[in-house]
Amino acid sequence: MNTIHLTDEELEITRHGMTAYLHSFGHDEADTVALIRAVLARLAAAQPESDPSHAVG
Repeated sequence: MNTIHLTDEELEITRHGMTAYLHSFGHDEADTVALIRAVLARLAAAQPESDPSHAVG
C-alpha cells in the first residue's frame, strides 16, 4: 500500500480526472471500470490528517 498527501484542490482535480478517465471506457473493459470505481470510492472517503506538517508540496 502507498500513501500520498494531497491538498484539497489536488484531491478534487484527481477526482475529476479519474471520473473523466472512467467515461473513456466501455463495457468491454469491466475490470478497468471496476478498478477506477474503487479508486474513486477511496478518494471520496478521504479524510484530512490531523497534523498538517505531514503535507508534501
